[in-house]
Amino acid sequence: MSTFLRHNSLFLGGLGMGLLVGVGGSVIYFRLTTNVDTELRLISESISSLRREVEELKEKIATRRRRSPAFYSGTASSSGETDDEAYEDAYGGSDYEFHNFHDLQTEIHTQMNAKIGRDEQEETKDDNDSKDDNDSVNFFSSVDKLFDGTDEEKIKAYEMLQNNRDKFEGDVEYCWRLAKSTYQLSQIEGSRGELEKKKKLVYASKDLSQKAVAMDEKCANAHKWFAITLGSIGDYESTQEKIKNGYVFKEHIERAIQLNPQDPSNHHLLGRWCYGVYMLSWIERKAAATLFATPPTSTAQEALTHFLEADRLNPGKWKENLLYVAKCYYQMSQYKEMTEWLDKAAAIPVVSQDDKTAEEEIQSLMKYRVK
Repeated sequence: MSTFLRHNSLFLGGLGMGLLVGVGGSVIYFRLTTNVDTELRLISESISSLRREVEELKEKIATRRRRSPAFYSGTASSSGETDDEAYEDAYGGSDYEFHNFHDLQTEIHTQMNAKIGRDEQEETKDDNDSKDDNDSVNFFSSVDKLFDGTDEEKIKAYEMLQNNRDKFEGDVEYCWRLAKSTYQLSQIEGSRGELEKKKKLVYASKDLSQKAVAMDEKCANAHKWFAITLGSIGDYESTQEKIKNGYVFKEHIERAIQLNPQDPSNHHLLGRWCYGVYMLSWIERKAAATLFATPPTSTAQEALTHFLEADRLNPGKWKENLLYVAKCYYQMSQYKEMTEWLDKAAAIPVVSQDDKTAEEEIQSLMKYRVK
């Protein structure tokens, strides 16, 4: 038996089996990997071909062993070839192909590991994005709860939004909330007699809500708060500007309803527009006629329809909306219905500045109640 083959026969057999096991493991690994590139699939096909070649080479070795006893006696072959020459002849050449195959297998695993690494990085990025989304939802949810609270809680909401301005800059959900919070703060400052602060905050809220609309035209809340803040600056604008803004107000509220018909505040605001147009003074009507070929018109009944829809969506909980239902019935001289809704409004506790304003008007209408 040749010295080389005697000392390396186990190695050669093990190498053949190792190649098969390695290849088999690679194939299984490929099948477990769902996002393998086209190039790796082609390599997998090449591996299958190489496995067949290995089987053929093993058969060739076995055939030579059967033909040449020198393989087992350690003497040279009858042709006089050396051990290395016999080894190379049995494999159809040098062991270079084996080294190449081993290198190819190593390369496959390297590429696969690189692919898995990229997938893990993408999964980590997705997880981070998901975490950021959850953080945003939780943050906005906390702010929304404060919006419905006391004046102190509304001030806290404003401070939270201001402290996170850098984090959410460019986010429409943040922008319209900051507009709303700024508007709420303006009302609080006004109730404290800080009229200049109120004016400054009202215009700031209008600019923020307009920016939110520009960010995302399909954001219903952006349209709603642009309409609200635009209406609020009417206290500081001329009659002509107020009438012009009134048309813009209506356009944005109608767009908000189109985008989110289940929001009761949108219907309330459209009712407010109708009620406001119905209650225009003679001078304001004349001014509207000079500005527009067809000046705006509405009725108390049309306004009532919108207020009742708002109450249907949020039944018996909104003090100001209940008040406006009563006011519409008052304008229509339906005093029994007015009394019913006025009592409902009076029963709602005063929490916010809007509630305080509504309560004052409720008390002024109590003298028209009927039994």
